[in-house]
Amino acid sequence: MSDVIDFQRKSRERELSRRKLSEPPAAIVLLTEAGKIAAWANGLDERIEDVWFGEDHEVQWQPFSVAQEMAEQLRRHPAAQAMAQAGFRIEAVRI
Repeated sequence: MSDVIDFQRKSRERELSRRKLSEPPAAIVLLTEAGKIAAWANGLDERIEDVWFGEDHEVQWQPFSVAQEMAEQLRRHPAAQAMAQAGFRIEAVRI
């Protein structure tokens, strides 16, 4: 066991809790060409490679600004670019 305190992690947690209080909740969704929601993205505080799409009860809500940042990162991922070629798009939406 270690007595080291991860100040960077604590700082991120404080920033996230501040954003949750000041911004509307949001999620990242996978939309079809017709604008229908195909899936919700999950994986707040995960690496982009670990983010997956699932059912609505599996989604983690986050502040809108965080959802926008994650959606932008996901759009650059090769798998998301392949989905875009198939007619899907990734968007951050307010709940």
